[in-house]
Amino acid sequence: MRLFSIVTACLIITALALACNPPVETDEEAPLPKSTGLAQPEQPAQPANLRRDTASLPVKVTPGEQLPTFTFLTMDEKERSIEEFIGKPLMVNFWGVNCPPCRAEFPEFVEFYKKNKAEGLEIVTLNVDSSLDKQRDFLKQQEMPWVLGTDQDGKLFRKWGYRGIPTTIFVDSGGVVIDVQIGGMSRAQLDSMKSRLFQE
Repeated sequence: MRLFSIVTACLIITALALACNPPVETDEEAPLPKSTGLAQPEQPAQPANLRRDTASLPVKVTPGEQLPTFTFLTMDEKERSIEEFIGKPLMVNFWGVNCPPCRAEFPEFVEFYKKNKAEGLEIVTLNVDSSLDKQRDFLKQQEMPWVLGTDQDGKLFRKWGYRGIPTTIFVDSGGVVIDVQIGGMSRAQLDSMKSRLFQE
């Protein structure tokens, strides 16, 4: 009899709890796990020759796909968008003041830039390891005649999964990433990239 009373009391408490906490209806559907085989298929990458759709760009840099859109801060603390440079051959270089290979490749970049600037070449360098003041001090000693920016705290650099500097992303005039080079580059390496960069 006592057991019957306990079971009855438990059933009553459970019924009350369900009545006080009805399931919440929502218009949003939770995504199905891919393991069920019922998840929606991933959309194929957009062909490179179509107009850039910055709202759907991937957040990872992949050769053969469009460069993801992003903004950065310049040395004079103005915000700019990488979209301003799409339409021309472009090099995006991540570097650091305290990185010897970075400093060693800059004279090669300068010569490559001067030789190809008339054909539309753009270079954007993004510092990942120093304050703006340290970068400005470095620039007093090094000629860098292109757009100078900073990737504050290396946020973009880490987001894209890079670990070593220098890292240079080569982008053709259509905004498509054609190559990613990790490590210092020689003039011969830069020259070898020209035909792909300029789609010759």
